[in-house]
Amino acid sequence: MRFGENPRDVIDRVKTKIASLESELDGIQIHGVYDRTELINETVATLSDALVHETLITIAVMVLFLLHVRASAVIAVTLPMAVLIAFIAMNTFGVDANIMSLAGIAIAIGTMVDMGIIVLENIYDQLSEWERAGSPGGEERRTQVIKESASEVVPAVITAVSTTIVSFLPVFFLTGRDHRLFAPLAWTKTFALAASLIVAVTVVPTLCRVFLRSTRTPRVRRAVTALGLAGIGGALTFFVWGDTISHVLGLSPAAAAAVVAGLGAMAGWWMTGETIRPLEANPVSRFVLWLYAGRLRLALRRKALMLSLPSIILVLGLGAWFGLPTVLQPAENLFSALGADLNEVPGYVRAKHVFTGLKSDDWIALDEGSWFYMPSLYPAASFSQAMEVLQTQDVRIKQIPEVANVLGKIGRVESALDPAPAAMVETYVMLKPRDQWRPGVSARDIWDEINAVATLPGVTPASPLQPIEGRVVMLQSGIKASMAVRIYGDDLQGLGEAAKAVADHLRGLHLVNPATVNPDIVMGKPYYEFEVDRDESARYGMTTMMVNQIVAAGLGGVDVTTTVEGRERYPIQIRYHRGVREHPEDLQKVSVVTAMGDVVPLERLANVRTTWGPGAINSEDARLVAHVSFSPSGGAGDIETVEAVINSLREAREAGALKFPDGNYELQPVGSFQNQLEANQRLMWIVPTVVLINLLLHYLHFRNFPISLVVFSGIPFAAAGGMIAVALVGAEMNTAMWVGFIALFGLAADDGIVMATYMRDTLMKREIRSVEDIRTAIYEAGLKRIRPCVMTTITTIVALVPVLISSGRGADVARAMALPIFGGMLIEPFTTFIVPTLYCAYVEFKMRAGFSDEYFESAPASPTATGAAAPRVALTT
Repeated sequence: MRFGENPRDVIDRVKTKIASLESELDGIQIHGVYDRTELINETVATLSDALVHETLITIAVMVLFLLHVRASAVIAVTLPMAVLIAFIAMNTFGVDANIMSLAGIAIAIGTMVDMGIIVLENIYDQLSEWERAGSPGGEERRTQVIKESASEVVPAVITAVSTTIVSFLPVFFLTGRDHRLFAPLAWTKTFALAASLIVAVTVVPTLCRVFLRSTRTPRVRRAVTALGLAGIGGALTFFVWGDTISHVLGLSPAAAAAVVAGLGAMAGWWMTGETIRPLEANPVSRFVLWLYAGRLRLALRRKALMLSLPSIILVLGLGAWFGLPTVLQPAENLFSALGADLNEVPGYVRAKHVFTGLKSDDWIALDEGSWFYMPSLYPAASFSQAMEVLQTQDVRIKQIPEVANVLGKIGRVESALDPAPAAMVETYVMLKPRDQWRPGVSARDIWDEINAVATLPGVTPASPLQPIEGRVVMLQSGIKASMAVRIYGDDLQGLGEAAKAVADHLRGLHLVNPATVNPDIVMGKPYYEFEVDRDESARYGMTTMMVNQIVAAGLGGVDVTTTVEGRERYPIQIRYHRGVREHPEDLQKVSVVTAMGDVVPLERLANVRTTWGPGAINSEDARLVAHVSFSPSGGAGDIETVEAVINSLREAREAGALKFPDGNYELQPVGSFQNQLEANQRLMWIVPTVVLINLLLHYLHFRNFPISLVVFSGIPFAAAGGMIAVALVGAEMNTAMWVGFIALFGLAADDGIVMATYMRDTLMKREIRSVEDIRTAIYEAGLKRIRPCVMTTITTIVALVPVLISSGRGADVARAMALPIFGGMLIEPFTTFIVPTLYCAYVEFKMRAGFSDEYFESAPASPTATGAAAPRVALTT
């Protein structure tokens, strides 16, 4: 397929062409075995369904917190609008709609809604207060209230979106495979967030002016509206969407229409009579305030106690990442210096081994619904023997109940880009849908069964690969396995011996699956060597070149002329008869006419002998190489396994247990894991740089470095929550996981920015005279902003649930990125306590120390600073 073409369109055109050709093939039918159309459709459908579910869940959360359907309608309108703007940007910048680009929108849905929620909630709250005051000023004042309410939170919203967008910059600095995979995701997430910001700042206030108002519609009109919506909903369900809705609800079309009609009637009756409820009139909001108020007051008075729990979470997060035994080692050393041994405490050893550290994986392989079986035959196998093995393998693999189709290939096309030898088999194994599998059978079980039935005598075991994955792995490292040891040497015979020695050593390592160890058979192909007898040849007037030409022409053939068939040209070759060529032992008796006219047997001119030589000669960096491929046993991550293997080989070589032939032999690990190592090295300096840029954005917003650090404190705690979630699930760290953490870094401080901004504004409007005034102002500001913070956090968490529980094609990749965000956002509500607590501690410290601040003038530290009567301190701005 040409670069930039749409795969689905190309496949459709190929099918059309095949259908047009079959009519001319005299009954011969062309049956497609490997067709990626189903894979493309399933992966796109998986994330498309997740997007729909996320949207519906978000609207439900809005209704729950605001109890105002029209307010939820604002989000229901603006969310698809922001997604459509993102699609327009994708089309403009040439970003295709694939699993990765749609995953970017899927993990951004919660954040996209957050921007609109913050603006909408503040407008809703201010309008409720305005209506409770009697709606002074009429419609003109109402418009002014909406404008002022939106302007109040827009700076915080812009800062929050900016930090989130900047957090994704490291993805654009990835290279190779990771850049191709995750750059579309970064682009679409950036487009989606920018679109959500535009919609939140411009469209949400406009829609609020139309929809956010209390209505007192007469009962007759409400009934007419309810009946109208019921009729419209029921008719559309029965005549237009009947099959789809009936399938979802599991009802008949008539019953589904009745259900939708009932819901339409309820919505019509509710919307025509709903009012804007103040915060204390909403039972859900009252519960949130009750839950938060007492804990916040306690946190402001007992700051050390409040901060102890997040500190424990931070330690657990570090333990989940590096392992609790490593994190707790300094504490154990300290207690050991004091004469105590923590390991003797009952339950301590067991507790610290709950988290032993995260494994490192190469990448999350997409479930393609197929396997790519690539074993190798012994190089001495003839082409007819290879074909026999291939056909036998196909038949045996097809007998596995879960296998739908099998297509094996051997040999290669006439291209230097496909250096596959004739002994390398490539078999596409297409699996049936999962609902047709035997109970309890997994994809890996099917692979093990394929290897068991297809590994015939003289066939090497194959590494588990899928078609797309296998092509990517071979393009990256030049081997047909995810990891291998490359051996550099100067002699083919020595390379073969070294590869066998390395393979024997790897089979004894517990981190390596011994059944998957597969060394290259370097010197495994039989050759007939013709050594020219120079003296005897010269006696008959034959040179070495003349003898070699006779042998080459007799075995390989020589073009003697060309036949012309119309516009076609064909060369005509002559060579020895097949019976001679297929029996090399008779070649010695072949008669040769010498330059002097004598007829002598070939054995008079050359000595013929059998020897062993290379089946293929591989080189890298201008040196001969051989590979020993293997797969991990699962005892450690991919990167840890490779490091352990190389260290073991190095130590064995130094100790003399691993012996190589004389010469210069070097070992190097190769495989697709190298992309993860390169990505880790880049992320080690890119991520801290981006984090510092986020801190700079916080400073530009607050113009106060300590307050910026206070808001920034939410990021490490959220990251700890993400690490704990990954460890509890038992997942392995890879680039997809790190992309999820990068997204989390941008989200973790959003609530802190909103809350700290309102705290600053509240303190600026108050006359601060004592520590108690500081705590009261921060307490009231926290209560004012807790509802939007809880709403944004819950929408982000709940919006990720469809992605996490999705089981369709492509869900595993999106799930790997969503898991750290989900775990981090579960911990992120602590930010609503951490930020007020640290903010209060900072301002209290400045007052107690007698420093001046923008909230109060400098005053000497005295007992009055704790809340006793004191002269009034003027507010400075």
